[in-house]
Amino acid sequence: MNREVSSYKAYAQIKSQPSELQRIITASEPVAAAADKLANARRVFVVGTGTSYNATLFATHCLRTIGVEASPWTAYDFAVYGPTLAPADAAIVYSHSGRKQYSQRSLERVQAAGATGIWVASQNPDANNPADVILHTVARETSSMFTVSHTAAMLLTARIIDHLKPGSLGDLAAVPDAVDAALSTEPIVRDLANQWHDLGAIVAAGGGLHEISALEIAIKINEGPRMRSHGYSIEQFLHGPQAQMQTHDALVVFGCAGAALERTQTVAQFGLDIGIPVAWVAPAEGPSGVVNLEVIDVGESLAPIVQAVPGQLLAAHLAAVRGVDCDSFRLDEPAFKRAFERYSL
Repeated sequence: MNREVSSYKAYAQIKSQPSELQRIITASEPVAAAADKLANARRVFVVGTGTSYNATLFATHCLRTIGVEASPWTAYDFAVYGPTLAPADAAIVYSHSGRKQYSQRSLERVQAAGATGIWVASQNPDANNPADVILHTVARETSSMFTVSHTAAMLLTARIIDHLKPGSLGDLAAVPDAVDAALSTEPIVRDLANQWHDLGAIVAAGGGLHEISALEIAIKINEGPRMRSHGYSIEQFLHGPQAQMQTHDALVVFGCAGAALERTQTVAQFGLDIGIPVAWVAPAEGPSGVVNLEVIDVGESLAPIVQAVPGQLLAAHLAAVRGVDCDSFRLDEPAFKRAFERYSL
């Protein structure tokens, strides 16, 4: 049975992003303190899980853009198999809820080594948090399909980078309006959801920074409508995973003007050539035959913040058509709830 998309908590949080990001632009978070810590670090490790891991990929790219040696880690690997740390190192740890055990254990490793810890999480009490610098994004989300906390974390990260090297990522102030404009893709997204809700899989691809967008839409489609979805870099997709595609699948391709554009167009054309529907999320129209989900061009570095929005909307509308609760982490199903109770996050 279909549901009204507006009944989801996630939908309200998706819609809140322009105003929340506008607030983030000038929020009195310790951006300068975080930037100073990173400027003096020998190495920077960027840590997170799931959607927060996608934030680490964004941060890693932005830091490397300005010449900072940075590497992304999943929180589990960093906590359990992480590198040998020294006091001259720093780590940025992302956590939507601020409560996940391996994010906390990662920060504890940093503290034990005498290194610098920077914590980016939702607006919740951090009385026992050992981080040297704590930056808050938004109020804790009430949907398990984290959306606004992710875009807020990326924009807050961009502010840190901009403090280190002003203008290096582009015009941060343009992002809230661009996200607002991205919400206007909803009528097209709704039509796609009505057409794609019973597909075998929805595969996404992007080059460079746009790989982050592909990975993020895949997570949202996995956890929201509970459909199979995979995200790839464009070249990784062409070197094997393209063989998985079936006639009842769909392809979502992310791009903008830049070094990866030509190869990204190749991936979109591949989908068209094998006869599957292709959605193109970019500032300009894609190859003839794609469904264009046009977004405002804010430059490659900031693009993942804007490109996340059509993916969030698609996940919510797919869930509505399929009649499932995208807010619940699938704990509304007894078997999944029992399985979940046997482990902890």
